[in-house]
Amino acid sequence: MAEGLQRIRRRVGGRSARVQESVLKSVFELLGEKGPSDFSIADVAARAGVHETSIYRRWPSRETLIIEACRNFAEDVMPIPDTGALRTDLIAFQRNAKSMFSSRRGQAIVALSRMQDATSRTRRQEYWKKRMERLRVIFDRAVERGEFPRDADPVVFLEALIAPVYFRLLVTNESLDTWSDVDHIDRLLKSYATPPRKPVKRPRARGPAK
Repeated sequence: MAEGLQRIRRRVGGRSARVQESVLKSVFELLGEKGPSDFSIADVAARAGVHETSIYRRWPSRETLIIEACRNFAEDVMPIPDTGALRTDLIAFQRNAKSMFSSRRGQAIVALSRMQDATSRTRRQEYWKKRMERLRVIFDRAVERGEFPRDADPVVFLEALIAPVYFRLLVTNESLDTWSDVDHIDRLLKSYATPPRKPVKRPRARGPAK
C-alpha cells in the first residue's frame, strides 16, 4: 500500500512539476547573480537543464517567468519575523524589505511593478495577495498579546506600512537608507493603539442625614 501511494504521488507531481520547480529556482538564482536585465531564457534553460521550448510553453513572457519565480521563492529571502513583539516584528520585516529591494532580485520586483500588461498585473496581484495572507500571522500573534486591535484590518495596516517604500522606489527615486522606517512604524502603531479605559467614577455614598 505504501509503495502504491508513493507511485501515485510521483505520478501526480511528475516531470512537469519537477521542470517547473527547476526553472523557477534557476530564474531566482540568476536574478541574484545577474539582475533582471542581464539573463536570457537560454541562460535559464541551461541552468535548469531543460529545452527553451519547455519554458516558452509554460510562461508566455520573460516578465511572467520572473514574477512567478519571485512569488515562489520570496519567502526564502524575506522570511516572516517572529521576535516576540509586534513592533520589533515590523521593524525586522521592513528592514528585510529594504535589504531585498537593494538587491538584484529586488530590482527585478521593482521593475515588474512598472509593467502594465494584463498578465503582469494579474500575477503581481496574486503575489501580493499571497504575501499579505502570510503576513497576517504577525498580527494574529499581536492580537493575542494585546498589541493590536482585534477588529482592525492587518492588510490596511500593511498597505500603510509598505506604501512609502514603493513611493520612493517608483516615484521619487529616493534612497531607502535616508528614510526612518522606525519612526514611521511607531506613528502607525500609535494610531492603532487602543486608548486605555477611563475609570468609571462612582458617586460617593452619602452618610445618614443629621
